[in-house]
Amino acid sequence: MAFCAFDDGAALFDATPVENMWITEYMLRAPGEFVKVYLYALMLCYHASPRMSLAAMARDLDMTEEEVSRAFEYWARDGLVRQTGDNPVSYVLCNVKQLTLARAENPAEGLYQRRFAEEIRKRMEGFMLTDRDYQTIYDWVDVLELPQEVVLMLLQQQADGARKHHAHFSFRVANEEAQRWAQNGVKTVEDVERIVMRGRERDGELRRLLRRLGRLGNPGQDDRKMYDKWRDEWGFSEDAIQAACCETTKGAPTMAYLDGILLRQHQLGRHEAKALGEGMKRDGSERDFVREVYTGLGRVGVSPTEEDTKTVGAWLADGYSQEMIRLAVREAHARTGGGNLEDVAGWLTKWRAKGFTSAEQVEAGRTRVRMLNSQLHAVYESAGLEKRANQADRDRLSKWAGEMGMSMDLVLLAAEYAKGSPQPMAAIDRIVSDWHQAGIRTEREAKAEHEAHLSAARQAHAGGAQAAAPMLRRTPQERRETYGAAVVDLYEEEKR
Repeated sequence: MAFCAFDDGAALFDATPVENMWITEYMLRAPGEFVKVYLYALMLCYHASPRMSLAAMARDLDMTEEEVSRAFEYWARDGLVRQTGDNPVSYVLCNVKQLTLARAENPAEGLYQRRFAEEIRKRMEGFMLTDRDYQTIYDWVDVLELPQEVVLMLLQQQADGARKHHAHFSFRVANEEAQRWAQNGVKTVEDVERIVMRGRERDGELRRLLRRLGRLGNPGQDDRKMYDKWRDEWGFSEDAIQAACCETTKGAPTMAYLDGILLRQHQLGRHEAKALGEGMKRDGSERDFVREVYTGLGRVGVSPTEEDTKTVGAWLADGYSQEMIRLAVREAHARTGGGNLEDVAGWLTKWRAKGFTSAEQVEAGRTRVRMLNSQLHAVYESAGLEKRANQADRDRLSKWAGEMGMSMDLVLLAAEYAKGSPQPMAAIDRIVSDWHQAGIRTEREAKAEHEAHLSAARQAHAGGAQAAAPMLRRTPQERRETYGAAVVDLYEEEKR
């Protein structure tokens, strides 16, 4: 606690001294809200309050904390206030007389600031400036670090444009332009001239684009912002943007529609006219092919979705030809009564598992299946079967004819011998396998072997209940067991 201090209630009845020099030199040109902040801060210097903070001052003055902070920043630029702390925020107020004496020794600084404010008013003649507008302009110098002469050129350019088009001055647009200049490293008048020249070139490009889209008149600020995004952020050349316009004929020819087209091309990395044109041509061919796939599946008049386009594109990239995909579409549509892309993918996967990599191989495989089915029907007929050909029987027939080298006549003969068996196809397989092991290749040899087999079987089962059993083919092991049993039976009869 201080050794001596005013009573807590004394501040309400006390007075706060304000120098006339501050009134004449600073207050007259300061925004009203900023004057209110300074005077209240001055009172607090004479009558400090432990509860006081930036938030508390804002509440007392019925202002926002941001507005109070901007006021302190304003007075700091004039040298009357200096921030001394960040957490919590604190300020000190400089003595006006001392500041005046210091500037008297270096008068150029204060004069430079006053001249800057006067030049701003000249550039903005005819337009009403608010306190916030002045604060924004000063921020261009202090925050964006744009030189004052560059700021004055920006204001002149924006004001001339507004007067030319009989429009209101937009500080929002001016602020965006100031930020753009700062990002582009504008530091000199020459830099401004370069930016202005590029802006004129961009305006020319944008006007040509708008004419192609069927729009007349001057481009708006939103048009310029979108076009700058395409050119600067996404990296498209003017020719590439013009080339992308061909896609707008499929919808509404607007900047927004073109923005969606260019977004996809940007994601695909196509920023030059040649790459973009060739890529879009391929995309169009892919979409046309997807429509053909849709039609084959009975989906007429449906626009391809992005997901389906990617799916079909993945098939093509994986080595499936369009003709092979068409075959899969026909199979899917015929088998499922409509079909979808999952059914098509199933056929493609099935054919790939069989080693088919082209439409020709698929057709050859289907021809082979039809041939095997025809031969199997003859086999079934010889064996007394009524059934549909299946893959297991086709594999058996392929083994008999391929691996074993049996002619169709021999297979049909084996089928005739297997007639009446509970499992005719298994019986045929045993007969053919026996012939293959015995080196039999002709019908004559096969019939002779079969007669010998029947004769041996009759002897083994003479007089038994299994008289019909010789018609069933036995394996070599079964034969040995049967013949052994027959020998034992004969031996027992001789003993009796």
